[in-house]
Amino acid sequence: GSPERNEDHRCLFDLVGAGLNLAVLSRNLLRFLCQQAGSFVAYVIAFMMLWIVWRQHHVLFDKIEGLSPRLIGWHFPLLLLIGFLPYPTTVLGHHTDNPAAAAIYALAVGALLICRSAVQSQALKDGLLREDVDVDRFRVDSRVSWIVACYFLATVALVWWTPWVIVAWLGANVLGAVIPRLLADRSEADGTT
Repeated sequence: GSPERNEDHRCLFDLVGAGLNLAVLSRNLLRFLCQQAGSFVAYVIAFMMLWIVWRQHHVLFDKIEGLSPRLIGWHFPLLLLIGFLPYPTTVLGHHTDNPAAAAIYALAVGALLICRSAVQSQALKDGLLREDVDVDRFRVDSRVSWIVACYFLATVALVWWTPWVIVAWLGANVLGAVIPRLLADRSEADGTT
């Protein structure tokens, strides 16, 4: 092995040889992981948001037959915010008890969701939908997307009053799943489709 690698191994063995046993080292690691719980939670939420945006984006592009300059233009801020999201995620993960860190995170995710909603609305506005796409259903999906984005931005106010804002953030996913069903049930009750 290389000298650096042998040095790394000696460090571990030196610690064990200096009176720290593997149980103490394991407890130290467990303590460190518990201290990083905020980072893990922030990562999971960021991953969920990115997965939802990515999945919805692919579903959208299955429903359109062309591109417009404005639709392409909305991709710049969308990609910029996707690339930026790890930064507020890290800030929140290291400062979970700081409302300003939560506000920065919520603003970044909210802006990302606004851009995603704008891409969807732009496709509708520019008439890019394929002929076989149900335009009314697409409009409902677009409205739901805007509702979820605005809801997420509204949680910025909550970060100053509650440490449990994360529950509200997870609620955005629930809203995105429940609202379309409620609107569909309402349409059926009204006799419209």
